[in-house]
Amino acid sequence: MIRLLHPTAIVKGEVKLPSSKSISNRLLVLQKLYEPSLFLDNLSEANDTQLLARILTQESSLMDVEDAGTALRFLVAYTAVTPGEWTIKGTERLHQRPIAELVDALRLFGADIEYLENKGYAPLKVKGKKLVASSTLIDVTNVKSSQFVSALLLIAPLIEGEFNLKVNTKMSSYSYVHLTISSLRRMGFPVFIKGQYLSVNKQQKFDGEYFQIEPDWTSFYYWLSIAHLAKEVDLFFPGLRLENMSRERTKLYDVGNKAMFFEEINGGIRITKKKKGSIEVVSDLNYSQFPDSAMTFAMLIPAVGKKNAKLKGLDSLKYKECDREKALKSHLSKIGVQLTKLEDIWMLDATEFNLRPETYFETYGDHRMAMCVAPLALLQPILIEDKEVVKKSYPHFWQDLKKVGFVVEEVSDSLDPSKNSSVSSYLI
Repeated sequence: MIRLLHPTAIVKGEVKLPSSKSISNRLLVLQKLYEPSLFLDNLSEANDTQLLARILTQESSLMDVEDAGTALRFLVAYTAVTPGEWTIKGTERLHQRPIAELVDALRLFGADIEYLENKGYAPLKVKGKKLVASSTLIDVTNVKSSQFVSALLLIAPLIEGEFNLKVNTKMSSYSYVHLTISSLRRMGFPVFIKGQYLSVNKQQKFDGEYFQIEPDWTSFYYWLSIAHLAKEVDLFFPGLRLENMSRERTKLYDVGNKAMFFEEINGGIRITKKKKGSIEVVSDLNYSQFPDSAMTFAMLIPAVGKKNAKLKGLDSLKYKECDREKALKSHLSKIGVQLTKLEDIWMLDATEFNLRPETYFETYGDHRMAMCVAPLALLQPILIEDKEVVKKSYPHFWQDLKKVGFVVEEVSDSLDPSKNSSVSSYLI
């Protein structure tokens, strides 16, 4: 357990964000399938990415993806077109996350996939073979996960026959399908989009051996939250540009501060703020395309003084590394905020917002549930259960916080944090 605080709430410095895990994972699979000599610069140090990289280079037919959901989905597609017999497994929690829609879609091309325990869930046995499109139109509009569609697109150039994928463009996180399309295009594969229909041209025209992976926008939003809650700010993020591949930059102005300024300079983005400034929150807070950032904004909005807000697009949170909807409600309840669902809208009531010193936040084994509360330490010292969970996506998160003045103290786990008692005398 750690105690996190900031003595001055003045945050200044340069922050090298982790590189995009989403882009790294896609490029690793594309590199393995099509361009083994491709050099990937600035590959993500996140555990998920490093795990996927190791699996793709190992000789073993047993693939243990641990808790990496993206690795599981991409590897199911990868092994389906790769000669050999493969077993893919993960943690108990990962085995509770549905995989049937992807398996069924791959079977439309003749994939040989077997459930080893429970139907519709990992672990799986996959026998790699040549896949063939049974018709010129493959309807996968029943598929609700963008990662399932992305997995199909990554192997599309290796599937025999010309075909169009008909997809549900209104699915949660569909913007990540566009990220996959951008990755394929960077690899030299033309991808054509017409409404719900996607097709990948198998004639690759790749003209380079180098690819630099950009910083991660989801990680940036922890820092944007910090910038809103700090008294003064001067932060520079090298490599972060508004024309980066990820469309997540569209959430940049969900919460605005008239005293905060952004500028693209020296190949990055600089944020400055010299006074408090008035806060504005957009009326349509929709995170259906970027659910990984929803928790960060949900914790920020009450902290900047907004009493009520409506959030959309949180449906998929319960299927993540933990039940993030439940975990988020718990986090918010500890600061006097209620989150209730009315049809497809989550109502956030922060009229009783109150962040007490030494408030304790569980992490639920989930990196994002740890990092989304960290900015609150600018207002009061807080306790966070497990600092190690951040290795999944942002391994150097706490070190970066220290560089800009945060104090990260290890404290005894033997305390009863539910009582919110002071722990200053128990530092170890």
